[in-house]
Amino acid sequence: MTALFVLITALAVFTAYAFVSPRIEDTLRQTSEANFSQVGEGFVALVEELREENRTLTPEVIESYATSRGVQWGVVLGDGGQIVNGTLDNWDQNVVERAVASGRPQQSIEPIETGEREGQELATYAAPVNLQGQRDAGAAVVFVRYITQSDSDNVTAAIRSIERIALLAGALALLIAGVAGYLVADQISRRISRLGLAAQRLARGNFDERIKTRLRDEVGSLGETFNSMAASLQAAFRQIQVEKERGQTILNGMTDAVVGVDRDLNTTFLNQRARELLAASDQDFQRRLYEILAKARFAGEPVTEPEVHSAEKIIEVRAAPLEDGALAILRDVTEERRIEKAKAEFIANASHELKTPLFALSGYLEMLEDEEDEEVRKSFLQDMKLQTERLQNLARTLLDLSRLDSGAVTFRLEDVDLEELLYEARSAFRYAEREIRVRAEEGVPQVRTDPIQLQRVISILLDNAIKYSPEDEPVELELSRNGEKAEIRVIDHGCGIPEQDVPHIFERFYRAHGSSRADGTGLGLALAHEISTHLGAEIRVQSEPDAGSTFTLALPLNKT
Repeated sequence: MTALFVLITALAVFTAYAFVSPRIEDTLRQTSEANFSQVGEGFVALVEELREENRTLTPEVIESYATSRGVQWGVVLGDGGQIVNGTLDNWDQNVVERAVASGRPQQSIEPIETGEREGQELATYAAPVNLQGQRDAGAAVVFVRYITQSDSDNVTAAIRSIERIALLAGALALLIAGVAGYLVADQISRRISRLGLAAQRLARGNFDERIKTRLRDEVGSLGETFNSMAASLQAAFRQIQVEKERGQTILNGMTDAVVGVDRDLNTTFLNQRARELLAASDQDFQRRLYEILAKARFAGEPVTEPEVHSAEKIIEVRAAPLEDGALAILRDVTEERRIEKAKAEFIANASHELKTPLFALSGYLEMLEDEEDEEVRKSFLQDMKLQTERLQNLARTLLDLSRLDSGAVTFRLEDVDLEELLYEARSAFRYAEREIRVRAEEGVPQVRTDPIQLQRVISILLDNAIKYSPEDEPVELELSRNGEKAEIRVIDHGCGIPEQDVPHIFERFYRAHGSSRADGTGLGLALAHEISTHLGAEIRVQSEPDAGSTFTLALPLNKT
């Protein structure tokens, strides 16, 4: 930049010198000629002055004037060039003739090409005049000056001096321009370099970068524009970051897993749920997932896979294409499918359980129409009564389960003495005419629970124990403390539960295989389990075939 500035300055100096130098030379030469022209102008003024004073122009006056001006003079006739008066030794007769012919002064400067004055210039001035009051026919006053080589040399020397001064001034101007240009260029270069460095930092993501400038020039304006741009970018990227964090928070808070891939099916995004799901999944599931993503990516349309198995889970996969890849949402539908299956089984089992007593009632009614024996009719009516009670119990139990599922049952908690509750339960089953033994450990604290609902759970367990054990075998009720819990155990010595049925014994409508009892609905233990869960208690079973079963109900003790 400095070199360009100096080059432009040098070109300007050279151009100015080339334009001014000839004009200076012409001006100096014109000045030399003008000095001689002043001789004629002064003579004209002299003649006017004499005329105003009514005086006569005499040779003496002309000679005095010529001497004062340092020129030769003479009076020369226009016709023939004869000198009437004066000291002339050479003149330009053409100038005299033009002056006499025109009646006005004439002047010329001509070079002398021969003689002693060769190389000099002859300056001739001629003005028509009247001497001593008479007009000499065709006479003119002539003034002559020789412009010598020294005069030309003086002009040339002056021109050379001016040229030297001009060159010196040009060199000084170049020096000043160079230094000033270097300082200015260095300053501008430094500021532009700072601007470039700030732009690089801004490109690397440092949106706090700013340009500090004190000068209000173009570079300063550019710096202010840069600062405005940086501030706008900072605000924009801050907003993008906020939106990104908000989206990340939303995605991480989703219960569904989200998986994103690029054009080449490389994973670009996983939310927290997706990381957990993929970490626990097998290779077959992951392979199937990426097949679904690839199908959505290359088909350009959404793809839904209702069930993809991963270990013991069932995952629903919904994939959609994106401009630069694909996105899949994975939802764990294991519980949903289990509930759907349980609902279907519940409806089927409920229908079956309702159908059996209804068909029995229908059959008894048909037989009653044709039966005339009163004893047989009483027997049929007794059986119909039992089937009706079975239907009522089934409907009541289904209603209770439904109310528990919907949260419509209100549990009223109070401090309950469990030993007293066990004796009340034994009294309630006195009609069964079975021996029920109660053994209670001393010092078991009270528990805070709903006594009515807890009594119902114990009744269900006692009823099952009586049903599925021999009539000559007693049923036992035990109470003890186990750490921070009070445990109630219902023990029978009946047929027991097969090992494969134990995990399912609390499911609705489930009855152990090989059970000889047909009057059970499979809902009693399910209801007991639901009530226990709502009371914050835990119910579990230990059983062996032909050795009996032990149902344990563990309730948390009151915190003191």
